[in-house]
Amino acid sequence: MKRIEKDRQLRRNNPMAYTGIVLALVSLIYNPLALPSILGVIFSSIGLSKSFTLEGLGYRVAGRGIAIAGLILAILGLVLFVYYFFDVFS
Repeated sequence: MKRIEKDRQLRRNNPMAYTGIVLALVSLIYNPLALPSILGVIFSSIGLSKSFTLEGLGYRVAGRGIAIAGLILAILGLVLFVYYFFDVFS
């Protein structure tokens, strides 16, 4: 029982990773002015950095995979935005 509570507490320590992946998913669906993609990259990077900090403090890695996935999807959303932008205006 105590381990479950510790896992829940640890997952709450890295909300930036979860925010980053949500913004990255939104950027794949709706991406006005590439704002969700840029914010997804920023939040995912902060979440990834925080996961390394948590690991250095002796915690189990929390949110590193989510942060990496958010970073990849946000970059993909940014690339798609640039592609569609140049496709429309060329």
